[in-house]
Amino acid sequence: MFGVFKKAPPKNARVQRIDLASVRDTLAYIESDLDTAPELQRVAEAVRAALAEIDRIELTNGAAVPAAITDARFVPIGV
Repeated sequence: MFGVFKKAPPKNARVQRIDLASVRDTLAYIESDLDTAPELQRVAEAVRAALAEIDRIELTNGAAVPAAITDARFVPIGV
């Protein structure tokens, strides 16, 4: 399960934190490439809709807390 949090989730929560700033930057880069390909305009519209949704989430919930490297958990394979 993924979640976007204004504050860090409880330590016992099993939720992936998403860095929306990185997602936005990646989608903006993709959108700029798609604008040069007329046959992919429907895909560009979908990317713009995703960018608008990220903006809506941040306006509603506030900016997400960026993940800290110290929050990383390493689990052996098979556990």
